[in-house]
Amino acid sequence: MSAALPDDLALSTTYIPHMRKVYCVIFGCNSAQMQAVEKRIRAAGDGTDHPLLVTGILAEIERERLINMAEDLVDQFTLGSDVLETKSWDPNSPKLQHYLAICFQSGGLADQIRAVKRQIVKLIAEVETLEREWTGNHDSTNYCQRSGNFILEQQPLLDTGQRIKQRLQDIMNEYDDKIDECKMMAHNLSLAMQSASNKNARQDSVTNIRIAKANTIIALETKRESAQMRSIALLTMIYLPMSCVASIFSTSLFNWRPDEGEAVVSHYIWVLLVLSVGLTVITVLAWHFTTNREKKRENKRSQSFDINLEDMV
Repeated sequence: MSAALPDDLALSTTYIPHMRKVYCVIFGCNSAQMQAVEKRIRAAGDGTDHPLLVTGILAEIERERLINMAEDLVDQFTLGSDVLETKSWDPNSPKLQHYLAICFQSGGLADQIRAVKRQIVKLIAEVETLEREWTGNHDSTNYCQRSGNFILEQQPLLDTGQRIKQRLQDIMNEYDDKIDECKMMAHNLSLAMQSASNKNARQDSVTNIRIAKANTIIALETKRESAQMRSIALLTMIYLPMSCVASIFSTSLFNWRPDEGEAVVSHYIWVLLVLSVGLTVITVLAWHFTTNREKKRENKRSQSFDINLEDMV
């Protein structure tokens, strides 16, 4: 018995044709399974001589185990389906984690059922082989030499084989239903996750639309402010020269009504020129160095960012 496959069984059987005896060893039986095997053998009647009877009983017990596991998973899936109806999904929610575990278990159970189905197909083929052996695989001479009681002796075995084959077909059909239920759980989970993903995508789309609208408003405000700044700059370019000229001419450096012997322009005009040129040079240099320093900082930041990207790659 495996921890991954609880209550799983294994069978070793030997059939001695001339004695019509079947010797079987079943591995992994618990007390309940042993009682079930004994009960079915006692109820078999004349079918106890069939070489595949115990194998069919084992298939029946395996069917009960797998069907119970499938129904238990379906019940848990149905009871926990309210997780799919919630408005928001929390991936770290214990309830959702348990629900996902159920769906994964259903996939593993479906694989187990398919494996058992493949063995049942082989078992049905063996039953049919025995039927051919008992009824038709004899040449006419040997067959005629057999006693008339041969068919009567083999008839209980043939009837038992037919019942075993029919029951195995029913079990396979039931397995198909349970495989469909396991697929349904995975399919429903996939649809629910796809719906949640679409919902999140719609929410992201709405958020992106809002961001785009906000960016549009910001762009319009920036455009409006830029137009206002251009207007201010235009007014400045118009009035600044006039103001500069007016302020210079309003100083005592110019005497527009000189008396006899007085100069119109003061001999201190050079002070104005020197100070103006000096302050202009200082202002331009200060602007130049400040701008270059900011550019150097930006270049260093971009270089460090490129180095970090190369290290990550």
